[in-house]
Amino acid sequence: MPRHSIVFVGLARGLQIRGQHPRANIISSNNEKSSLGIINGKTTSIQKFPFMVAIHLENAPYSTGVILNSRWILTTAYTVSGCDTTELSFRIGSTESENGGQNFTVDHFAVHENYTGKWDNDVAVVKLNKPIKFGKNAKPIKLGTKNLKAGTKGMIAGWGGRSESEESSPVLMATKVTVYDWQKCKNIYPDHVTPRQICTYDTKTGPCNFDWGDPLVYKGALYGQLTGFLECLSHPVVYTDVPAYADWIKSAIQE
Repeated sequence: MPRHSIVFVGLARGLQIRGQHPRANIISSNNEKSSLGIINGKTTSIQKFPFMVAIHLENAPYSTGVILNSRWILTTAYTVSGCDTTELSFRIGSTESENGGQNFTVDHFAVHENYTGKWDNDVAVVKLNKPIKFGKNAKPIKLGTKNLKAGTKGMIAGWGGRSESEESSPVLMATKVTVYDWQKCKNIYPDHVTPRQICTYDTKTGPCNFDWGDPLVYKGALYGQLTGFLECLSHPVVYTDVPAYADWIKSAIQE
């Protein structure tokens, strides 16, 4: 496997990039932290999604990651680049986003070297401060290996609000989503979508504000992590195409 150039970053980077990020157009004007937002999702349990990681900023729900192995998780570059990572914490192994399970902080992390604050290359790995104790509530997820065809039904999960008026759900929510034709998605987002991304589009259920990092799962493997969209349910949702970054991810966690 070829080695890839990897940018490793220290704990106190604290780089503010929100103003230049396309996601900024749906950040509230008072800069309040929101959280995950799956509309019309169904309550589920961590046993069905044991790879899920609830990421908090200053003890408030912030983003999502997934478990790669006992020390590393995968999330978006935006998650770790847009804040002071000393304020991040990670809850693993609990159906509830703010109670139970195991808690972790950042040891260090790596951001894709070509990430510029836009949707492209929005991928990062985080090494936790201690090993994860695996069991029925905490397990790694394998990476997808091929592109998903349009029309494929996958799953996403998160601790999101059940409507646009709710900021978060105290328990894990999940819903089915439909892979969307890439070219049609590109036509809608001509300046943001690249061949390294995958899209889903559903008008009755799906993610909402600040759902960054939600995993797109198909047959038990990870195929995407949510990176952007314009409006809840009325526009396609764009994810980092995990198979396109599999080599980078594997290289990054080898250090």
